[in-house]
Amino acid sequence: MKEICLETQGTDDAPAELQMRPVPRWIPAFRRFNGVMHYVAGVALLGFLFLTVADIIGRSAFNRPVAGTVELTSLALVVVVYVALAHSEDMGDHITIDLIYERVGRRAKLFLDIFSDLLTIVIVALISFQLYHFGLRNLASGAETPVRDWPFWPFVFVASLGAALYALSTVVRVVLRLRGAPVDAADLTMDDWGGIEI
Repeated sequence: MKEICLETQGTDDAPAELQMRPVPRWIPAFRRFNGVMHYVAGVALLGFLFLTVADIIGRSAFNRPVAGTVELTSLALVVVVYVALAHSEDMGDHITIDLIYERVGRRAKLFLDIFSDLLTIVIVALISFQLYHFGLRNLASGAETPVRDWPFWPFVFVASLGAALYALSTVVRVVLRLRGAPVDAADLTMDDWGGIEI
């Protein structure tokens, strides 16, 4: 597998503090895929917003609301939340509490970062696993929405996939931390990756 070599260049007056080890090429590709999924979540968000507006107009102006609006927006919200999780992790956009973090040294911060990442991986992987089996149960039972008769299982599997991508994105963060590379995709440029945008 080809790798991208990241190195910080220092000068005689200001030597580089951190030497970056090679980063696998699959990481930028994976993060680009998460970016695409982020747009998918955006389309789902617009879809259920338009549906809500259509339901309000139909109910108020024509006394004809859109049937199943509540259940359809609920299903769309599953897509919006779970599909966008991995990209948010890539960008470092999840909420953190740094009350203690900002008061410790560099090594302690690295330890806390890796510890929290590993804990996140375990919890989110368990969520993905349980969602997958919940999807199998829904598939076997034929559970459907009460109004539109849409099956639940595709949306449960989408949630399971989204959680799995989130866990893998956190694995990527651990790999980048251990290699001394920038962790958040927002901190990287094409030059950082040898011409590959992440």
